[in-house]
Order: sequence, then C-alpha cells, then structure tokens
Amino acid sequence: MEKTKESYVFDAQMALFLAVMSYKAYIVHDLCTIELPKHYEMKREIITDSGETFGFIAESEDSLVVAFRGTKTMDNVSSYLDVSQIPYTYVTNSGLTHRGITKIYSTFRDSLLEDINQHYSADKKLLVTGHSLGGSLAALFTLDAAVNTNFKNPILYSFASLPIADENFTKKFYKEVKNSIRVVNVHDAISNCMTPLFFKNKPLLNLPIGQEYKLNFKNRLYIQNHRILCYIHFLIKQYPIEYKELHKKYPGFFPVTSLCE
Repeated sequence: MEKTKESYVFDAQMALFLAVMSYKAYIVHDLCTIELPKHYEMKREIITDSGETFGFIAESEDSLVVAFRGTKTMDNVSSYLDVSQIPYTYVTNSGLTHRGITKIYSTFRDSLLEDINQHYSADKKLLVTGHSLGGSLAALFTLDAAVNTNFKNPILYSFASLPIADENFTKKFYKEVKNSIRVVNVHDAISNCMTPLFFKNKPLLNLPIGQEYKLNFKNRLYIQNHRILCYIHFLIKQYPIEYKELHKKYPGFFPVTSLCE
C-alpha cells in the first residue's frame, strides 16, 4: 500500500536554501564545480546528450537535492521560443507541455531517473528546485519523479518559473505532487508580463501549481527583478532570522547579493 503523501507549509529556510541551490546550478554550468554546504556532497552534474550542463544532484544524510539552471545560451532561448505543445509521455494522462522545454528535459531524463532509482535511498527527502526555465524543467522532473521513482513525495520550490503546460498537466501535477511552491516577484516582468503576453494565443498555463508565494521587490533595471541572485537578496531581507540561522549553519554558502541593492 502506498504511503500517504505528507503536505508541508511554506518554509522560509527551505526557500532560502533552495534559492541558493538554484543559483549554484548556474555556477556548475560555468565552472563545473561549486561550494556546497557542509554535510552535502555533489554527486553528479545533469548533462544533456549534447554535453550541456543543466544542473546537479547533491546528497546529504537525509536529503537529495536536484537543482536546475535557467537560460544561459542562445540555444536555450531558441528552445524557449519553441512554444508548440506536445504530449508529456513520461506520465500517463498528463496533458501537453511546452515542446522546446520538454525536448531539453528529454535529453537527460532517462539517465537522471535511472541514476536516482539505482543509487539513492527513498527514505530521504527529495528536494527539487530551479529558476526561470530551470523552474519549468524542475516541474517536469518533479511530476516524473513522483510517479516513476521511489521518491513519491518530492518537494518543489521553483523561482520565477515560466509557462510549461496545459490544464491537464496541471491537474495531474496537483494529484501526484503535494508539495510545490512557486516563488515569484510581483515586479518580475519576464514571469508576470512578457511571458504571459508572449503566450496569450497559446492554451498554456503559467504553472499555477501548489502554493504561489509572492515577493515584492523592485530594482531600477527590470532584469534584476528576475535574477535569482535578487530573489535570494530579497528573501534574506524578508527573513533575516532564518538567514542568520542558515548562514551560521552553512558558512560560505550564500553568494554576495549587494548588486541587488
């Protein structure tokens, strides 16, 4: 008999922790190495069949973290602009998803799920995160993992995620994934204005799954309102106590965010 999937409320420490993990996914792409908090070990990079790094897996005694980065290359932009819909074939009766982003996911999906099923204990929490396009990849993976791995109760925190799927996918996601937080800045023009306008003639949803958690920060440069570094900066300001606790627990883990002042 399948265990009941426990539901959790928004956790500020977890939001801070996973926002930084999303930031680290960009660093892995650039440097192939990252500094992780103590007790965590990087297990592998998430690499497409063409050799492009899209994130990483890290493990501790009680958690497995899967983190995805957002757009870094013009090929990524081209994939994002490929807005046709295709069936999401990895989970039955799960509707249609964004073709370009789903095609990226398909290039590493099989090896990622095989690795997770073979090498990690399902007694641990599976924590999934990603920013922007990476948040959308994280959503595709989280549903897949909830159905097709031994980790039946994954926890997703996405940041500034982009449109990814139709209503049927969203309903399936709600059914299978009980813990999903979409963190979004109300002044993030890419997530809240430009992207919905771009998809206005497409029956795509902006992944309104789980609990939407709104931030409210505004920089002079609009792109700063979308950057994961600035999401981290605002979360630190909004949750100083939780930040201090994490900073003490994981010295050197947090990036410098002064550019977002």
